[in-house]
Amino acid sequence: MTLPPPFDWRAAGIGPGPDVPADRRVTRDNWRTWPFTRWAFQHARELVPSRALPRAERPVPLIARPIDTAALAIDDGEGRQLDFDGFLARSYADALIILHRGEMLVEHYANGMTPATPHMAFSITKSLVGLVAERLIAAGTLDPDLRAGDVVPELRPSGFAGATLRQLLDMTDGTAFDEDYANPDADVHRYSAAYWTPAAGHGGVLAALPALVGTDALPGQAFRYRTPVGDVVGWMLRRATGKALATLVAEQVWLPAGCGDEAYMLVDTAGMEIAGTGFNATARDLARLALWLMAPDQRALVERLLAGGDRALWSAAMPPRPATGSYRGFWWIDHGAVPALVANGVYGQRLWIVPNEALAVIAFGSHPIVSNRFTEPLYDGLFASLRAILPG
Repeated sequence: MTLPPPFDWRAAGIGPGPDVPADRRVTRDNWRTWPFTRWAFQHARELVPSRALPRAERPVPLIARPIDTAALAIDDGEGRQLDFDGFLARSYADALIILHRGEMLVEHYANGMTPATPHMAFSITKSLVGLVAERLIAAGTLDPDLRAGDVVPELRPSGFAGATLRQLLDMTDGTAFDEDYANPDADVHRYSAAYWTPAAGHGGVLAALPALVGTDALPGQAFRYRTPVGDVVGWMLRRATGKALATLVAEQVWLPAGCGDEAYMLVDTAGMEIAGTGFNATARDLARLALWLMAPDQRALVERLLAGGDRALWSAAMPPRPATGSYRGFWWIDHGAVPALVANGVYGQRLWIVPNEALAVIAFGSHPIVSNRFTEPLYDGLFASLRAILPG
């Protein structure tokens, strides 16, 4: 597939408002389609209502130790080698930070983005919500065997009702839902109206979730990744604790990690924070989150995640990949020779953490294609190249 070249939204005149020519005007209807994504993913709260997170009073300092990126030779997954600039262009990166042993080796921005610019993280949002749930479970505040329909009676008509919190966090609840972004008739496009389209999404996800009544497996019998599961867990967390989701994310993750830049969660058409997507933050604050997760005092949490979910179920759902991965607590787990935690978001968002090597990559992007199948091989190549040139 031939893809359009990346461009800077400022030079192209992309933006909102009546004074912008119609073919370059960003609206609430087109903001998730190319080329409007180039502007929109850095300005989501100007289009969709949001709820801000508090900032740490003393943000964790980030220490820079730049390396020469000329040493990076990145396999693009198709047999070609890219230099670092070629990788950035092919991945449509808006921001990229590489951390190693507590220091920033690379901090790169493009497309008008700056260190202070929040960017859409998409499904990395789920991974933050997963951290909240895992910490509350570890503290004894939540029982992982709680069933969705018991915590949230409104979900009893849905396919989620009999699934436990643990099964939901590991995406093995069995509720039927088609998340094929390339299929215009897929469930995900109708469901997302509850996020973004006031006229069609009246009532938000709290109205949309009970209507998802189908199942394609018994709870605990199959792994399938689906965005509404994040919203089910978000609803359970609110109901079980009596707190807003933004408050829980701030208390359990954002403030403990020392994140100090602007961050916010988009809210759905009913005014509730979206748990399945919509978190916005700076690349530097995701770097602080990675440093926090790699710190010794979070080792128990990380080890529980790295233990992973059911590898056989993951392998059955992800052919032809080898059974070296799983899914746990809304994180993708790499069980390779050096285990890694991975949080992904569509359009090229990445948070890749290798605790045993004190190595992490944070990336924001605005790729023309929703699915990450175009960027995943590129990031695999970057990770392999980093491991080749950095000491373990």
